[in-house]
Amino acid sequence: MSRLDTAKRTEFRQSITSSGVSRVTNVNFGLSVGTAVPRSVSLHPLPPAVLSLVPAYRSYRFIMVRDDIVIIDPDTYEIVDVIQG
Repeated sequence: MSRLDTAKRTEFRQSITSSGVSRVTNVNFGLSVGTAVPRSVSLHPLPPAVLSLVPAYRSYRFIMVRDDIVIIDPDTYEIVDVIQG
């Protein structure tokens, strides 16, 4: 996410948090790139505003873990990015 300036990073975060997705608070997996998330976790589509900011995320889904936004590949359930809260 370092490629986004502060304003775009704020817009990214606001688009995600305003989507109304409930946060996951009790996780039994590490929040690092390459970690597989259990298939029991419900993934959410990224809002269109986020996809306009980061088109490379088009095929990914996300979850909120506490204040962190976790970008996940829905085919493998592996974490591809973690945007720290």
